[in-house]
Amino acid sequence: MKNHHRFYRGGGAIVALAAAIIGVSPAQGQTPQALSLNEAITIAIENNRDLKMARLELENADAQVDEALGNAYPTLDLNTRYTRNIKRPVFFFPGEDGIVRPIEIGSKNALTADLTLQQILFNSAVFTGVGTSKIYAQISRQQLRTQTADVVLNVKQAYYAALMAKEVLQVNEALQANAQANYNNTKVLYDAGLRAEFDAIRAEVAVANQQPLVVQARNNYQAALDGLKLLLGYDNITQVELELTGSFVRPASSGGTEPTLEQGVETILEKNPQLETLRLATDVNKELIAINRSEYLPTIALFGTYKYEAQADAFSDFDFQPTAYAGLNLSLNLYNGGKTEAKVGQAQIAYDKSRYQVAQVAALLKTQLEATLRNIDYARQRIGAGQRTIEQAERAYKIATTAYKAGTGTQLEINDADLALAQAKLNQLNAVYDYNVGVAQLENLMGEHVVLKGDNAEYQP
Repeated sequence: MKNHHRFYRGGGAIVALAAAIIGVSPAQGQTPQALSLNEAITIAIENNRDLKMARLELENADAQVDEALGNAYPTLDLNTRYTRNIKRPVFFFPGEDGIVRPIEIGSKNALTADLTLQQILFNSAVFTGVGTSKIYAQISRQQLRTQTADVVLNVKQAYYAALMAKEVLQVNEALQANAQANYNNTKVLYDAGLRAEFDAIRAEVAVANQQPLVVQARNNYQAALDGLKLLLGYDNITQVELELTGSFVRPASSGGTEPTLEQGVETILEKNPQLETLRLATDVNKELIAINRSEYLPTIALFGTYKYEAQADAFSDFDFQPTAYAGLNLSLNLYNGGKTEAKVGQAQIAYDKSRYQVAQVAALLKTQLEATLRNIDYARQRIGAGQRTIEQAERAYKIATTAYKAGTGTQLEINDADLALAQAKLNQLNAVYDYNVGVAQLENLMGEHVVLKGDNAEYQP
């Protein structure tokens, strides 16, 4: 007995030291920040760096639309030119004697200013490009929605993981409290000579064995909180203390409330942002075929120029003379070595590949939907069965402790009942966790709760 006590006291000191090292953080002593699941999602959407970059990409896409529209608008250019003739230009003129002589022309100074207006009347690539750039802008918005939905899913999974770790910690603390209470009762009975020394030793060892499990569970909970803090965009996670106020959602009944497979597939085809992005990319590739084919067509443009020009040896003698003209310009490529045909062929291949990709992703999403619905249903069944198991395990633990106090039970029966109760609670927690994660994954697949509002993507619980 003395050796056992010496071992236990040493182990207790080590456990206490480990708890101090692991459990104490710089944030200790601060008022914890209460955090619900919806608040966590809001913070993550606001702070997530990927979403900030996606919003910048959306602004860039809108600027590209403006640029494409600018190609269809008229252009007005102002050009001015001053020339100082160090040696005046000449032209050669034959004289009556048949000798060609140079004759100087112009003045020492020349100044020209002109305004040129050009308006494209027909260019298939320009007008098709405007529509294409608008599709690019839609793609950027769908990509923002996709990334926002992924952030929501990641935050939910991290929040549920932290809740799970918190619940596991509470189960282990309850096991420790039970072990301590059992040790206290056994010690009283042993001191009264009603129980053997072996029972007291066994109860004391159970307390010692449970302490490292509590420390590990607390460490796991802190690690889960740290992972959540990173998703929320906190730069220094040690300076923030969180208190989770949310809880797991449990199924209201044993019957499923999720959509059928057919309903889910229909919703995915309609709302899934990843699928919508791929469809828009297919539309872009189709537009690129038309843009490349437009090189077979002419470009017709209206142009006009108004010019002021003057020449003189002295600036004071400048006498500006206006000229103006307007016209139509038609240009058509007759041969470019087959480059246009090759580009059209490449665009057609890209379009066909994108159509196959849409079909492939749709099939993959359907497979994921089937697996998710099965997982949710399986978790629901485990929750229902687990609740009955917990009730039976609690009753068995009460019977074991009562019997032990009455002298008809054994220490082993109490330990077995206690472990069975803890295992039942942990199994139930795993089932509830799987159910909540499955529902979050289902919402992500179906494109629910994340909608576009103007130039932003919002989460609507």
